[in-house]
Amino acid sequence: MAQDLLRYGTTALVTGASSGIGAAFCRELAKRGFSTIVAVARRGDRLEALQQEIQASTQAKVIPIIIDLEKPFAADELLVRTNELGLSIDLLVNNAGFGLLGALETVDRARLLGMIDLNCRAVVDVAAQYLSGMKERRRGAMIITSSVVGAVPAPWFSVYAATKSFDLYFGEALHAECLGSGVDVLTVLPGLTRTEFHAGAGLRDYHSPYRSAEHVVQSSFRALGRKAIVVDGVFNKVLVHGSRFLPRTILLTISRYVMRMELGSTSTRG
Repeated sequence: MAQDLLRYGTTALVTGASSGIGAAFCRELAKRGFSTIVAVARRGDRLEALQQEIQASTQAKVIPIIIDLEKPFAADELLVRTNELGLSIDLLVNNAGFGLLGALETVDRARLLGMIDLNCRAVVDVAAQYLSGMKERRRGAMIITSSVVGAVPAPWFSVYAATKSFDLYFGEALHAECLGSGVDVLTVLPGLTRTEFHAGAGLRDYHSPYRSAEHVVQSSFRALGRKAIVVDGVFNKVLVHGSRFLPRTILLTISRYVMRMELGSTSTRG
């Protein structure tokens, strides 16, 4: 139901909000009655367009914050900005991230390290900045975007997969830490999702079984407060949960065969 999320409050913050899953979260939060949505990303033009779109069709106020969470101390700056605006964040969507596909030695080293900073360090730092306020108010929610490749080995996507495995275990453990505190934590594992990410990361286009960003958002909101993790889509559920029953050598062989066909060298970010 549209009102269910309002048990947490009416102010949300979404990182990686300029496109894809992050933008879809912003749109759905506005539809569900959130009065203030802080949209965080690097691309100011995209945030401005999203702000105009949402404010033209809903009662929500969208506040764009242009910041690069890959940079050191960016989460500190983000907290300062929201404090200056007098905002208490009730629901946090920790979504910013990017991927790089290619053999480890061929991918730009600085970009690899930046990916670790954004996909892991920034996720922890942003969560830590806002969790204490939620616990003090004894209400709040956090959604962390992982990936199905965080649950299976992914050759030529090794660092990205490892960062998403980090997000998965971090989010799952944080869910357990927050039980009884009034704060719900959910980690969502999207698979093939029709956004800029896959094309930019060098992945091939598929006719199926792509999901939409809106599907990912709906799966997340259905599971929030009920589960520690949710895998979006039936195909992805079979992939993630079925992989647990395969010997690791067989799983790695299958993954190597699939990923070998995906080699590329570009990246994209929210």
